[in-house]
Amino acid sequence: MNKVLHVLPMNKMSGAERMALLLCKNLKNYKPVVVCGGVELSNVFKENGIRSYNIKFSNKNILFNACNLSKIIKNENIKIVHAHDNTASLVSYLAKKIFRCDVKIISHIHSCYPFLKFNSINKRIDSILRPKYDYNIACGKLVYNFYNENSGYFLRNKAKVLSNAIDIDEIININIDDSNSAINEFNIPKDKTILGFVGRICDIKGIIPFINEIANHKNEFMDCKVLLIGSGDQEDEVRSIIRNLKLEDIFILTGFQENVYKFYPLIDVFFLPSRYEGLPMVILEAMAFNKPVLSMDVGSISEVIDDGKTGYLIKLGNYSDFIIKLREMKSKKRLIKKLGENAFNYINRNYNIKVYVQNIENIYNNQI
Repeated sequence: MNKVLHVLPMNKMSGAERMALLLCKNLKNYKPVVVCGGVELSNVFKENGIRSYNIKFSNKNILFNACNLSKIIKNENIKIVHAHDNTASLVSYLAKKIFRCDVKIISHIHSCYPFLKFNSINKRIDSILRPKYDYNIACGKLVYNFYNENSGYFLRNKAKVLSNAIDIDEIININIDDSNSAINEFNIPKDKTILGFVGRICDIKGIIPFINEIANHKNEFMDCKVLLIGSGDQEDEVRSIIRNLKLEDIFILTGFQENVYKFYPLIDVFFLPSRYEGLPMVILEAMAFNKPVLSMDVGSISEVIDDGKTGYLIKLGNYSDFIIKLREMKSKKRLIKKLGENAFNYINRNYNIKVYVQNIENIYNNQI
């Protein structure tokens, strides 16, 4: 059986990493091997029975990273490198060219990269390397279109739109005891509406402007708890802002959680106030858990959120309208239930992992 190497330069389980893990667990005709950006993420794959290595990826040590990656490629007799996002793609290509690895490079684009809008160094590097990758996968139609419109070098004959997917069976069979333990651990009340966010606590997720805006409507959200599940470089700042605005009675921060699935059953309305995205896994996960979604209209999110039917979309940056719509949603239990049912049905029909794996393996087959 041929081997495919997934390269994930981060050391945390975020959206792209969860998609890669889900794919690796469901591949039928290829044996997955993974290189992660640290021991923590590498161990997650090992615990799921997937052979995994770790490299400390750094822009200062790109050639050293490429050398180490080339050794793994050769030792494991890898045929295809599936590189997730730009750093992974760059290092993988250098490993192939400089250290003479006989592999195909598939670059997976997980987001609408802001650098494409400007004549930046990152765009200049990308303009050289992107056409040289053997194949490109965009995680959604709008991500594909964004890349195509903002670069003159995107080769459409070497690219495919392949939206993220979800394992519905895994979600249906979730252990409810894990959710009960989360209730006890974080003192999550059962008599309040739970508004939930899952993701990194960082600038692109828009958490700070979200908090600043909700502070203007504090009294209207006293019947809620806002659950922020995740960690990131703004976590300490977010905690400080919540204290300064006297919002401790509304917000619960869990920090990094390896198992985010246990929180979804506790959420009534899922929200995502991001500044930019691709097609985030958390949206698919929330919808698969029968949760209505309120999101900024960014990336490929509008491909899965049918405004008014499975959730609501708000114009990018309009946090005032975002909070107003969230206030409206949380007060309408029937609406929450109906939107959640519609969301599940849509995801179950269109984003099941079984079809996704077939499409991925077809791409692999065409590269060998």
